Amino acid sequence: MELVELLRSRNGFYAFESALHVWGVGAVEGEDLREWNRESLWRYAFNGLDRGLTFFAEDIFGGQFGLAGSTVVSFDPETAERVVIAESLEEWAAKVLEDYALLTGHPLAHAWQEEYGALRAGYRLVPKVPFVLGGEYSLSNVVEMRDFEAMRARGALAARIHGSADGTSIEFEF
Repeated sequence: MELVELLRSRNGFYAFESALHVWGVGAVEGEDLREWNRESLWRYAFNGLDRGLTFFAEDIFGGQFGLAGSTVVSFDPETAERVVIAESLEEWAAKVLEDYALLTGHPLAHAWQEEYGALRAGYRLVPKVPFVLGGEYSLSNVVEMRDFEAMRARGALAARIHGSADGTSIEFEF
């Protein structure tokens, strides 16, 4: 399995000024792939919309990269939408290197850290007004938040809007 090979060569890491976080196994407390994938940590909030995926990495906004078999998908925490990114981890890594700005959110991560200092380990930049509800990709619309807390909050949003028609009125608070 490619994920095992990746973890053997590099057991968890941050890249692109913390815009990409790849989970390790047992390397650092609170930074464990198995813990991250536990239902009780945050996945329960998605009411099964995340079923069948093993999450191994995340972008600066907490957008997840997951494995469905050997296929790599992105998982939008605001909508629970899955998009196939690559047919293998190797292909995913090549795509990230090719377009890290888009796939990791690096430009906003860089701008945040220029303004506020280094992003703390275990934290992501989360929109105050969710992107799916029209929030801007800007410094004024993001706040540093503990990763699992952000996933819980957005899981509730995703579960609420899942299956709703575009334009449906939604009330939501973090």
